This record gives sequence, structure tokens and C-alpha cells, in this order.
Amino acid sequence: MAHSAMNGELNSQGGSFVARPKVSSGKTSGRRVRDPEGARRALLENAVALFERNGYAATSVQSIVDAAELTKGAFYHHFESKEDLLYRVHDEFINYQLGRARSVMADKEQSPDLILRRLITEALLEPMSIYKAEITVFMQERKFLPTDVFAEIQQKRDEFERFFVDVIERGMQEGVFRKKGPARLVAFGIIGMGAWTHVWLDLKGSVTPREIGTIYADILIDGLIERPADA
Repeated sequence: MAHSAMNGELNSQGGSFVARPKVSSGKTSGRRVRDPEGARRALLENAVALFERNGYAATSVQSIVDAAELTKGAFYHHFESKEDLLYRVHDEFINYQLGRARSVMADKEQSPDLILRRLITEALLEPMSIYKAEITVFMQERKFLPTDVFAEIQQKRDEFERFFVDVIERGMQEGVFRKKGPARLVAFGIIGMGAWTHVWLDLKGSVTPREIGTIYADILIDGLIERPADA
């Protein structure tokens, strides 16, 4: 199965991850977009909108191409099947999250607590400001993906999780974090807390995903920091 391109790029000047423009889901018309990438995005974004509203099982390829104002020929030029499209939905946000996480981890001079703070805010929560719909669809509809396809997805999710495990292990080894359980268990707790924020997150609300990440980081890191009384 072919992988979609990362929806962002590393800034060669500073190593920061820069998002490419993303059109709002469900509002891209293929007939108004003549380039192949524009057609692919029209199909993908309209599919996400339909999956989120009607569910994966109730959404046909025909309904996707109708919403995108394209043809089935265009659909199968870009996607092997509806399952392939759902796979690409995951790629849309996990590639972005991985790019942010790699950028954070590239600065080896940062302390473990600062790295963990940045992973929570920049890689785990802030991407929801762009990819909330994709994350919601994947979490709801991933059961429809075949086992072999999900194994490919898991490789990327494992890499993302490993960043959290590594920095927590480092923090414990250096005496920055308390040793209150396996680093993997702590990492999964943090990731789970952040990942399921999409269930109640309102992008029109008064608190942004990044601000939510800052609140989470304050609470979680405060609980992890080693203090003299803990020794």
C-alpha cells in the first residue's frame, strides 16, 4: 500500500516543522481543482467529512466522489479502495505528529522535563487544531482496517510512543523524574490522556488545543518531577 506524503515539511533553517496549508474538510470541490494533489485532497477531505457525519460503513465511494465533484476514475487513481483512503486519513495526522515530535527530539541539549512538555503541547495536542476531524474518524472507524494494514499503522504509532518512553526513561535515569513505575506505563498514560481529548474538544471554544496541552503538561510534569522530599 502506498503511503501519502507528509502534510508538512522541516524548515531547513531552524529544524522546526511547518504545516502545509490544509483546506477545511468537506468544502473542497474537485471540479474547481485541476492539479492531481488538489483532486486527492478534495477526495480525502470530503471523505473525512462524510465518515465523521455518517460513519465509514454508511459512506460509499460514490457519495465521496459526488461530494468532491469528481469521478470514480479519479478516486481509484489516488486510492486503491475505501480502506486505503481510511489508511491515508491516519497518515494525514500521524505524519504531522511524527514530524513535530522528531523536531522536538532533535534538540539534544534540552532537559527531559522541557522535552516532555514540548512533546505534550506541540506533538500530542496542538495537531488537533488542524487534524481533529481526521483523528476522530480514525479512532471511531479503525476497526474496519484489515490486520495487515493496521500493522503498518502501528509501526508509526510505536515510533511516536517511543519518543515519550525515551524521554521519561532519560528523566528517571538523570534524577529529573521520580521512579514511580515503568516509563512505558507513564508514557501510555500521558498519550492516552491527550489522544482522547478529541472526544470533547470544541475548536470554537475559548481554550485552544495548545493551551490544553500546556495545562496537561503542568499537571503531569509537576507530578513527575523529583523533589528532595521524594528521595
